[in-house]
Amino acid sequence: MTLKSKWLCALMVPLSLTAWAADEPATVPDVNPRVVEKLVQMGEYLRSLPRFQVDAQLSQDVVVGTGQKIKALGTSRLVIDGKTHLRADLATDSLSRSFYYDGKKFTQYSPTLKYFTTVDAPATLLETVHALEKQYGLQVPMEELIRFGLDASQVKALTVAAYVGPSTVNGKLCDHLAIRGPKADWQVWMTRSEKPLPCKLIVTRTDKPSQPEFSAVYKWNLNPKLSAGEFTFKPAKGDAEIPFKKIAEQGK
Repeated sequence: MTLKSKWLCALMVPLSLTAWAADEPATVPDVNPRVVEKLVQMGEYLRSLPRFQVDAQLSQDVVVGTGQKIKALGTSRLVIDGKTHLRADLATDSLSRSFYYDGKKFTQYSPTLKYFTTVDAPATLLETVHALEKQYGLQVPMEELIRFGLDASQVKALTVAAYVGPSTVNGKLCDHLAIRGPKADWQVWMTRSEKPLPCKLIVTRTDKPSQPEFSAVYKWNLNPKLSAGEFTFKPAKGDAEIPFKKIAEQGK
């Protein structure tokens, strides 16, 4: 599992607290148990949703040969229906990809290159994203949204989990958290409501000299209208299938 997905699984999960700043004692531990608890609760809430669609505005620092950081921008969409259907789309300055999972098959498709790869997949979504990463080194965009808080060892490795204060993101009142792990600093904004959802995320890689950042701003739809064929890939004229190489085969 890559750094981004590992830590997002452990770190993100929101707050429904209305007066943290006033309620905090004079001395607060570096790892605030209330913050950790709410993070874990958000992961559980996200996995309980019967279906959802989330769109994200993305930015990623790319460090060029001179050492300068260049912002690469993009958008992503993730649609999930139950525990057996997923559709994800990613478009950045340099690539576009679409991903389909219908409970039986998983397909990765490049609309620009018109190449696709399809493999048999496990019966559940969580099993599928785990198998894709372990066998193929592939991460589905925003897959962390269904994996938050699943790895207790990642939660225990936190060195900071702090409440920063209230903040407004896209007109919504959110709670701003600051989190630190062994290789990254995280800032997470969570909705202050009965439906704990991530509003915004910034990840800073502290294990790199340039400390590049990744950010995402989310827009949620908890009752999307889904079409019958949304999750099954159907190749169009001119599309070509190529092998989906496992990690051991890559580079050969």
